[in-house]
Amino acid sequence: MQPTGTVTVRQARRQDAREVMLALTRACLDEPVLRWVIPDESARRARVAAWARWADEWVGGMLGSGVLLVAGRGSATVAGLSQWQLVTADPAPPAHTPAQPEPPAHQAPDHGPEQPGSAAPHAEDPALIELVYGEYAPRMALVNELIHPRRPRSRAYWHLQQMVVVPEQRGHGLGGAMLRHQLDQADAAGIGTYLEASSPRSQALYERHGFRPHGEPIRLPDDGPVLQPMWRAAPTGT
Repeated sequence: MQPTGTVTVRQARRQDAREVMLALTRACLDEPVLRWVIPDESARRARVAAWARWADEWVGGMLGSGVLLVAGRGSATVAGLSQWQLVTADPAPPAHTPAQPEPPAHQAPDHGPEQPGSAAPHAEDPALIELVYGEYAPRMALVNELIHPRRPRSRAYWHLQQMVVVPEQRGHGLGGAMLRHQLDQADAAGIGTYLEASSPRSQALYERHGFRPHGEPIRLPDDGPVLQPMWRAAPTGT
């Protein structure tokens, strides 16, 4: 049966934690980067299943430090999710970082101080990587090592950290709806948006929403996926 119904997009709530984590674990099993990090399917399923124990903490952290959108269609109220982080400018990039074309500067809006304990664990924290990925932690650390220097540093921007949709709901506009929702917010604030596309299909989706390649692709070793950094500037005059 084909999914039916109107696509809805909203910010996640704390009470959505279990449903959000269920959607995440179902949707990311065939994600190209995760497949490269954990090549063995049974090991990948076991690792992903274990994420459920951190559902409340992860959703609570995201709500305190970023934007977590959920998309639904018909009776599937949480069939996709996207995770966004506002990155502030760093005027001093590392000297070894290859020069990348920089978008126009904009001032990041002030969201006020974070509440104690509200911040999500840093995705590149070695202890967190070890906890989440176990014996595959070095492969995930390598991914971060390759992509982190390519991100804009001297400009504020919204970073789309990940966006996933459960398999049976793909191709029905959930990803595009989540993009439009957050890009409207970014445009209103005059802030650009950055991401790394992990497949030709996702790159095509992002290009339809105004993203363009931001430097050369990042190629993971051992015949891994090719990640394309992408940038979308805020409309002029915002």
